[in-house]
Amino acid sequence: MRTTISIILFLLIVGFGQSVFGNNAAEIELKGYWKFSIGDEMQWAEKDFDDSAWDDMYVPSRWEENGYRGYDGYAWYRKNVEVPEYLSEREVYLELGYIDDVDEVYFNSVKIGQSGSFPPNILTAYNASRRYRVPASLIKFGAENTLAVRVYDSQLEGGIVRGNVKLVFGMPDVIPDIDLHGYWHFNKGKEPEAGATQILVPGAWENQGFNNYDGYAVYSKVVEVPAQLLSKKLILMAGRIDDDDRLFINGQFVAETGEYYGTNNTDMHREFRNYFIPDGVLKPGKNLIVLKIIDRGGEGGILEGNIGLITQEKFINYWQRRRKN
Repeated sequence: MRTTISIILFLLIVGFGQSVFGNNAAEIELKGYWKFSIGDEMQWAEKDFDDSAWDDMYVPSRWEENGYRGYDGYAWYRKNVEVPEYLSEREVYLELGYIDDVDEVYFNSVKIGQSGSFPPNILTAYNASRRYRVPASLIKFGAENTLAVRVYDSQLEGGIVRGNVKLVFGMPDVIPDIDLHGYWHFNKGKEPEAGATQILVPGAWENQGFNNYDGYAVYSKVVEVPAQLLSKKLILMAGRIDDDDRLFINGQFVAETGEYYGTNNTDMHREFRNYFIPDGVLKPGKNLIVLKIIDRGGEGGILEGNIGLITQEKFINYWQRRRKN
């Protein structure tokens, strides 16, 4: 089964969050030979690491079929890919098919996602298709980029074993005015804590070192907001959250979904959060956004969707387009 590899108003509107590329998507096929090595060194995530002495491994395939029969443990995959300039206005996702068991992915040395949990608290994700958003800020358009995938396999087959392996470039339905994808501070409990760990958003916290945790947790992020943007009505797109949540900005309660203090399960884990921000809550310069979340079972956290601040005008236009489709 599993092994590790690396490449790398007060208004609430719910239900609209995911981009749909339709027929306008472009792709860069990544099936083929990647550089491959067993072992585990974090320097292998670096763009400038010299992997010329590594083996060549066809992706997707089980590494047991390529000379590593009986191997369980860590391994890394690396591949260089050039991204044309004309794709610079697209929304980008990396598809890696099915990986057995656990993986974390780096793009030009920066971690962009993880599925499952590594030892000592291993949680396999062998049955989950991998799809990771690649922030445009990380991509060198018209130049070479490096993917690095760290994989852990606990038993039986291992590696990037099957499925689509490609970069997908779509015309985004909506582009936030301030993009909040990426690392947020995270801690268990009901209040932000000093020394909180960092966690990738969106993504289940179970896949990022908090396996089997159900209960209260806090996401927080300091956001720089330019003064000119505050002249417009703003909405926080907070993605799909499991289960219920409360939003605070600069210490002020703004909105909630579900029953944060309740004990019964709700259906709110299916809904995308989009919160209208009242005038005067956000200030020019640095602002603290806090999402307090309760998870009562299964995966928890800010799971998927667009994350960012967007003007109300742009959001309404996006919502109207989605309804027509």
